[in-house]
Amino acid sequence: MENLANQLRQELQIRFTAPVSIHQILKEKGIIGYFRPLQGLSGMAVKIARNEFTVPKLFMLVNTSEQYCKQRFTACHELYHLLYQEKFSVSYDDDIFQPVDTEERNANIFATFLLMPEAGIKYLTPANEQRRNAIRLGTVLMLEQNFRCSHQAMLIRLRELGWITEDYMENLKGEVRRNAQEYGYDTRLYEPTNNTELVGDYNLKARELYDLNLISQAKYFSYLRDMDIYKSTD
Repeated sequence: MENLANQLRQELQIRFTAPVSIHQILKEKGIIGYFRPLQGLSGMAVKIARNEFTVPKLFMLVNTSEQYCKQRFTACHELYHLLYQEKFSVSYDDDIFQPVDTEERNANIFATFLLMPEAGIKYLTPANEQRRNAIRLGTVLMLEQNFRCSHQAMLIRLRELGWITEDYMENLKGEVRRNAQEYGYDTRLYEPTNNTELVGDYNLKARELYDLNLISQAKYFSYLRDMDIYKSTD
């Protein structure tokens, strides 16, 4: 999983100290991404491949009523399903942090490595804090703000690197929004965005079908309204 994540970063020329751009990945990989508020669902991924010789159609749905940092983790989780899971067709994820099978766990591991590369964490962390239970809360907050991940995800990553124990991890939790404010960071990372956004060429494909007289005007606008585009159009 780590190799796959690092390869994707290298392919897209994303520095190991930089946060991944979800929009960049979606556009580079030809994935239609739909971000909108939902209930009872963190995300979804759909891959349609008619046969082994055709380019598959890729779609991702992300719930924006969840914290922005979790939206990013969900998107990276779905990227694993779409880009790397073998014989994949569809995945509905109501709680990505409670994986029910091996591939769901793999998707979480991939997302962790993609969002928080070990090399980047080591480069940004002062050398004297890279000892067991030596990292400061301010450094943890700096890392999660830099990589745009959740406080919990960063703590788990540091534990997996062997830098902190469970007890030390508990001491670093606290009220993340208040702590972030006290250290001068923007708290929007930990808040829902509740936005609706479509990324990809969905609009273009719908328009091409209409221009080629393959669908009616009513069907064309129904496709747009399905994605909250021209929702009020009669």
